[in-house]
Amino acid sequence: MVNILIVEDDIDIAQGLAEFLEPKGYLLDFAYHGKQAINYLNKHHYDLVLLDVNLPFINGFDVCRSLLQDKLARLPVIIMSARGTTEDILKGFDSGAWDYLVKPFSFAELSARISANLAKAISVPKKVLYFNGVELDESTMTFHFENKVMQLHQVGFDIVKTLLNVAPNVVKTKVLHHALWGDDTPDSDPLRAHIYKLRKKFSQDFGQSFITTIKGVGYRFDFL
Repeated sequence: MVNILIVEDDIDIAQGLAEFLEPKGYLLDFAYHGKQAINYLNKHHYDLVLLDVNLPFINGFDVCRSLLQDKLARLPVIIMSARGTTEDILKGFDSGAWDYLVKPFSFAELSARISANLAKAISVPKKVLYFNGVELDESTMTFHFENKVMQLHQVGFDIVKTLLNVAPNVVKTKVLHHALWGDDTPDSDPLRAHIYKLRKKFSQDFGQSFITTIKGVGYRFDFL
């Protein structure tokens, strides 16, 4: 059985989620503020977290950041928030969330996102990819370059893996969409936000962004 933690302070919304998800066979726990969520996450195993942002005591972004990097890399966290600006979405991904749903959203979209993220979490990486001194360890989802290591979250890992698999060739945008979301590509395209986050982190840790945009086509893994 899939165990989901729902972190939502609005009782009506939490009840609506329960009425939709329980008939699908999911086991549900509920936390109604940030401190309670962190306590549950430290004590119990969950397969996925649905996380509101505007929570009492500790907000959703900080709840996400509180998770250990190795745990966050394998635990799908889907942020659900009425805060839908680009800045908010980027902040959500930067906190380590795998996905971001802007309220109000349809239950059909929520179901698709849950299924897609659970499928990613189930897959077990088994090898190391190499390209011009870069190593991508699929067992730990870590990026290695010049004796430095960066931990990747699931979506960032999937992007880098897709690019490295064909480097130095270009990956078309639609191919990346399919690699990340299959046939359930979100209406609001978060790919640019993920690419922005990766470039920023790569630049901070390694002094170069590695990912080049090929205008009108897609993206390529590249060096300075």
